[in-house]
Amino acid sequence: LLSESAELGEAARAMRDNAVSCVLVGSEADPGIVTSTDLRDALALHGHHPHEPIGPLARRPIVAIDDGALLLDALIEMERTRVKRLPVTRAGRIHAVLELGDLLSYFALHSNVILRVAGDAPDADALKPAIRSLVRMVSALQRIGMKPDRIGRLASEINRAIFHRVFDLVMPVDLRNDLCLIVMGSEGRAEQILPTDQDNALIVRDGIDPASLMPACRAFSEALAVIGYPPCAGNVMVSNPAWVLGESGFRNRIGHWIVNGSNDDVMNLAIFFDATAVAGDATLLAQVKAVLFEVSSAGDTFFARFASAINAFPVPINMFSRLQVERSGEQAGTLDIKKSGIFPIVQGIRSLALQHRLTVTGTLDRIDALVHLGAFDKRFARELGDAFGFLCTLRTQAGLAAFEAGQPATNRVRPADLSQIDQEVLVESLRVVLKLRKLITQHYRLDMLGF
Repeated sequence: LLSESAELGEAARAMRDNAVSCVLVGSEADPGIVTSTDLRDALALHGHHPHEPIGPLARRPIVAIDDGALLLDALIEMERTRVKRLPVTRAGRIHAVLELGDLLSYFALHSNVILRVAGDAPDADALKPAIRSLVRMVSALQRIGMKPDRIGRLASEINRAIFHRVFDLVMPVDLRNDLCLIVMGSEGRAEQILPTDQDNALIVRDGIDPASLMPACRAFSEALAVIGYPPCAGNVMVSNPAWVLGESGFRNRIGHWIVNGSNDDVMNLAIFFDATAVAGDATLLAQVKAVLFEVSSAGDTFFARFASAINAFPVPINMFSRLQVERSGEQAGTLDIKKSGIFPIVQGIRSLALQHRLTVTGTLDRIDALVHLGAFDKRFARELGDAFGFLCTLRTQAGLAAFEAGQPATNRVRPADLSQIDQEVLVESLRVVLKLRKLITQHYRLDMLGF
């Protein structure tokens, strides 16, 4: 605690010598705070002299928090007040200062703790705390404004560690290196922030009977359900023999999806294109996935059929750019943020990525790669990235609210509950979705080809 008359130079030395980025100024009864940024601006930008007193720079009143508060409360308070340093009080007196960087480092360390717990779990039940910790961590990071793609990557790392551990617990030890467990869709793209339904498959090395693995596969799906990952409504999971195939079986299946081209085939091909290996021999996936890029010889009609899924769901804004919500029933007043906003962006970018034979799976990574290839300009890429991030944030908020209410995660958002600014950003984000649909329609000539 420096006196009001302490010189700016003295404050700078105190920060340096104590390896801190702020100092408290004044008395314990009425302290102020001066940060390294305040000091830098005063000396470098505003012409203050190092011998001037620091008192006039001190900011009051100080935003503080009691040392008995939860770390999550500290994060929320920092976000609410837009500060990066939060004094911690005990019995009314400041005895420490918590920095945003400290909290973020803690949560990063906390994720490592979750990973270690997952890796050492003796059975599936022991993995339940990891899921609860994951949800709490996502909630904290989302509330302080961390970008959804960063949260998604962190959450996916934890999810995949859990899947890997369950794989090790249930699969025959002598066959693990002849198998490849894959996750698909949003989990494959590292965009599944909260635990939702399972979306996985198992590639078996040719020469091993996939049917012999079905008891272990059913145990795998059942264990995930117990932990907190509900079964897939479309039965896209390893308990379904259709998603447990040998290498040649998957190659044949991909060929069928391409040639047949029904709506279900297109969506199966789409989610498989997003697949990422999480356990076993990853080369099995790489070898099977290479077949996907042979579709480049399939002609424009195939790509148009694949891309046409972008129009599967209506974008809920009218010609006057007003949001359109469900008018009746249990979902009255809501819209499905995944179907109406997130999916069209994912599918549009996925279509271009497949055509350009991109191996990256994340939507934002694909956007960056497509810009480099000249598929669209940087300005539109920024619009897409911003819209995608905002829509994913709304989905995460809705999912967290559902979890807090003891319900499964939801994709439903009630626009009336959003602030006026968020409603306007939602409209602008959906207008970007419409722009992408128009670009995809023109690029693949969907109208001319009857798609």
